[in-house]
Amino acid sequence: MSPNNDDAGMPIAITLEPGTYFRCTCGGSKNLPFCDGNHRGGNLPIRFEIEARRKVYLCSCGKTADQPFCDQTCGVELPEE
Repeated sequence: MSPNNDDAGMPIAITLEPGTYFRCTCGGSKNLPFCDGNHRGGNLPIRFEIEARRKVYLCSCGKTADQPFCDQTCGVELPEE
């Protein structure tokens, strides 16, 4: 996501089933954190795949180098799995 959102707080923890997902980057979706096709400002969603059911942590600050996943760049500590 861009720009960085320093006030976003914690990453979004969610368990996802196998499939293809689209992470909203514009904030205009009514289905956040996922895209509903209502793009604002030319921001396109981030496409990602989940191969097996698992809990993921989606970045909400925009600082991660591993979009859409949190890589703890912002200083948040994720639980060990």
